[in-house]
Amino acid sequence: MTTRHSHRWLVPLFAAGVVVGCSAPDREGPSPTSAPPTNDSVERSALAAYEEFWTVTDAAFASPGSRDWTTRTREVATGQALESLSRDIANYASIPAHTEGTVSRAPTVSNAAPDRVAIVDCVDISDSRLVSDDDGQVLDDLANRVPRYLYRAEVIPRGDRWVVERTAPSLAEPC
Repeated sequence: MTTRHSHRWLVPLFAAGVVVGCSAPDREGPSPTSAPPTNDSVERSALAAYEEFWTVTDAAFASPGSRDWTTRTREVATGQALESLSRDIANYASIPAHTEGTVSRAPTVSNAAPDRVAIVDCVDISDSRLVSDDDGQVLDDLANRVPRYLYRAEVIPRGDRWVVERTAPSLAEPC
């Protein structure tokens, strides 16, 4: 067979390979519930856990001394993220102060694997204030604070749910 004639066979062979690769799944194969999670489902789960982390964070900062936040924070965070969140809640309660207003976010997944998802967020605190519980005075240095900055987080699976493990606000990186 000459080179010219051998190329004629490449197209049908390639087409057959595509058809075999795209054929219907074997009915005897694993069920959809035993399949590993797809990147889309991993990303959705991680983003939902990240949003829940912020729901708890916002509630705790709005009323840090109203209750013991330990159980709730352990449900949404672990490791460095839990330590940092717990420290911030304790600091606000000790002043005593709380946040008022709205913190806006725009999280996106920057990297996803079955065991870890990296999230980059643009946190906007321009409509939020730290307020003294004693006299209602605004404690933020509004003139010098960075109103919008990048915030990085890593979310990991723990048991049957995802939790935030690491957080890193990047005040030097406005968004």
